[in-house]
Amino acid sequence: MNPVKVGLLGLGTVGGGTLNVLVRNATEIARRAGREIKVTQAAAREYDASKLEGLDDVTICNDAFDVVRNPDIDIVVELIGGYSPAR
Repeated sequence: MNPVKVGLLGLGTVGGGTLNVLVRNATEIARRAGREIKVTQAAAREYDASKLEGLDDVTICNDAFDVVRNPDIDIVVELIGGYSPAR
């Protein structure tokens, strides 16, 4: 079965933490979900790569709409801090 491909909008405290949890617990999440869940693309204006796990497998861009419009992404998770451009 193909993995569920996830796109993240934001790689700050919450978005980066989400990426780390998904990467760190990938085996258990796949076992419980019945499918692998992979973050394949993320949008962030700035981020600290030293605090993020699994970035080698993630395409990073600075335009959230690149992630939203990507036909290969199954689920987009919006984790942008503040009010703009998240709205």
